[in-house]
Amino acid sequence: MKKVKTFTITQAAREVKLGRNTLLKLMRENGLLHNREPMRNTPTKQAVSQQLLIAEISEYNRGPVKVQYITTKVTAKGMVWIRDFVEDKPIPKAS
Repeated sequence: MKKVKTFTITQAAREVKLGRNTLLKLMRENGLLHNREPMRNTPTKQAVSQQLLIAEISEYNRGPVKVQYITTKVTAKGMVWIRDFVEDKPIPKAS
């Protein structure tokens, strides 16, 4: 499998000069991330099939139990989409 350059949500937000939570909200409103628990902030099937986002599954040990969690990563193609979207649409700033 080909290694793809990916960014965390925080790194992607810094690239476009937004806050992490603002970027997450923007991505949820545009259908790239799920809205509801327990899948909140994980990529939708549409975003993964368009290769904008990647769902990276990891696990850690909590005593004798292995707990899985999903980390959402932004691909280079996803960064282009985010930059274009942010440039076209003014994002309201908190005052």
